[in-house]
Amino acid sequence: MNISYLRTGVAASPRPTILLAMLAACVGIALTSSAAMAQRAKPAAAAAPAAAGQGQAMLLETAGKWQAFSSQQGRAKVCYALSKAETRLPANLKDVEGLLFVATRPTEGVRNEISFVLNFDLKEDVEHQALIGSERFALVAKGQNMWLKNPAEEPRMLDSLRKGSALEIKGTSKRGNATADKYSLAGMNQAVKRAEDACK
Repeated sequence: MNISYLRTGVAASPRPTILLAMLAACVGIALTSSAAMAQRAKPAAAAAPAAAGQGQAMLLETAGKWQAFSSQQGRAKVCYALSKAETRLPANLKDVEGLLFVATRPTEGVRNEISFVLNFDLKEDVEHQALIGSERFALVAKGQNMWLKNPAEEPRMLDSLRKGSALEIKGTSKRGNATADKYSLAGMNQAVKRAEDACK
């Protein structure tokens, strides 16, 4: 199965928010057969600059609630495991999906970067949280995206994800409303390993 995605180079930014937005668009198509979701994804993909170039994201494996993909654009290869939120609060946000990525980009020296695309605008001047069992991790937001506040904690969070069964993301929307997304970690280990192997 192939799905197209657009990749833009944002060399000045340590966190590729545009790349995440484009991945989020293609994930909508990959994770559901809904025609409505496919229609929602098209405007997001079309919004990317024409100079960005176009590549192919290929589904490598499905494991539990997770999928692994790889993509090549010139010499740059991107591999990632992803899952979508199983539940979301408040209920009025249920029509837009939360997505969790674990991405590897060898040409940038990035390995197993954890990030989220919530698909609604987030409050940027507050701390958000990821909860895995008794473990808590501080998150920061930019636009509709989230990352660990301290990137040095990524190995510890990845280890917690591998050992855990569920993840909850507690955030605050741009309007100040509390939000909560819950993800299953079933299949996460297998999907992350498959993505890692594809980008060795």
